[in-house]
Amino acid sequence: MVRAAILLTVAWTALAGSLETDGQALFQDCEFKAAAHAFEQALTNDAGSAPLHFWLGKSYARLAEVSSPLSARKNARKAQAHLEAAVRLDNREFLMELFEFYVDSPEWFEGRLRRATAILARLGPDDGGPATPSRIVAESRKEYSGPGWAPRKPIVRFSAAVGYFVPNR
Repeated sequence: MVRAAILLTVAWTALAGSLETDGQALFQDCEFKAAAHAFEQALTNDAGSAPLHFWLGKSYARLAEVSSPLSARKNARKAQAHLEAAVRLDNREFLMELFEFYVDSPEWFEGRLRRATAILARLGPDDGGPATPSRIVAESRKEYSGPGWAPRKPIVRFSAAVGYFVPNR
């Protein structure tokens, strides 16, 4: 009986590792929905895995980018939840990815730049060079707060709100 339990545990662990590997392969092949499903299955076996939450969050973030406005907001919220979970579980490794998610998603989150700025404080000071986090936030503030953003904002917000209430298929 003990031997059967050990074999079952070993098989279950191998399956979880296989799901993660399969999910990463699907993600690399731009099969984001299938990748998200594989990572969700793997998380049922290992809910405390920061890398699984990270990859699931990235899968949902890519789904938000390529899906219709009706489902993009839901996918973005799921991405946010899983990327934040990855950061909670392993602070340093996934913090920059969460920062980039907030900076790159103006249409989904009202307080995104405030959240990105809070992450800046956790990352520590930088030299303000062209690709540094502080410069990225400053440029994002310019791009998404000026007169060019004003006409696009209501359209994007409306499509995001509609997507929030329409169920996924």
